[in-house]
Amino acid sequence: MGGTTQPAGQAEIAVLAAAALESYEFSRRSGDFRLVRRHRSSERAERLVDGLWITVRRGTVTSSSSEWKKLGTDELERHVRRYLLDDPAAEGVGWRTPWDRMRRSMPGRWVFSPLKGGSSKRLARGVAKRSRRAYAEQLSEATGNDLRELKEEVLLGYEHQRERITGIEQRATFFLGAAGLTTSLVLANAGLLLGDDKLGSPWLGLAIAALAVASVCAIAAGVRAMQATMITFVRTPPNAVTTVVNRRGLKGDALLRAYVGALLVAQARAGVIGDWKVRRLASARRWFVAAIVGVVVLTAFVLVDALP
Repeated sequence: MGGTTQPAGQAEIAVLAAAALESYEFSRRSGDFRLVRRHRSSERAERLVDGLWITVRRGTVTSSSSEWKKLGTDELERHVRRYLLDDPAAEGVGWRTPWDRMRRSMPGRWVFSPLKGGSSKRLARGVAKRSRRAYAEQLSEATGNDLRELKEEVLLGYEHQRERITGIEQRATFFLGAAGLTTSLVLANAGLLLGDDKLGSPWLGLAIAALAVASVCAIAAGVRAMQATMITFVRTPPNAVTTVVNRRGLKGDALLRAYVGALLVAQARAGVIGDWKVRRLASARRWFVAAIVGVVVLTAFVLVDALP
């Protein structure tokens, strides 16, 4: 690739995967592509969360479970390249780093759900560059018109992912306003539980429970919608200054392959971010429906109490 003296991206990833498999057994959960490893000399299992390995309970990965697939060298290489992962054999997070440990604990993962595949919010230096080179090498046999057709296909996919993220954020913005309005309605109904005009027994206790549930659900819906709109992640645009400058010594098909490789990395990263935002918006919708149900139930108690 342009006479560079750096190791080839595909070879780098192959070496990392082979070295990791010497010490660990890797499994991936279907659907969310959760990556877990177990040390070959012990039963200790670790899960990759936001680019760091954390210890999980024993028995998380079982060979008999159909949800988990054991990864060989090729599968691990593809996972590392697609999700822009660093060394899969990196040391796990211990209790010496309590902040990282807390953020990646089960409560922390519920509040700030990690990206798919173990991707990190902040990419490690050089990981995207390594994956771009690996993709370019995979396209080494594509030349001429075939390569240009591939470029058009990948460019369409990249633009689709960008539009997908933009659309999700726009819907989440409108959803955030609706969740705020519902929260105001829940708080306004709290006045029915206080003062001389408060509900009578047994509706008062039931209304308090309904108000508590609706309040929690409305707040959770607002938090999820806010996450979909406000939390940002490091992306890898194919036309960033450093990426363009790194392609300065290439010509012809080699230049086009490098560009297509950059597009593939950017599309994969945008797809992972888009999937995360879709899940946050879907979670917000579920919490919002629960808040609406709580408001309806609370209103029903008020109407029943008001009947003569």
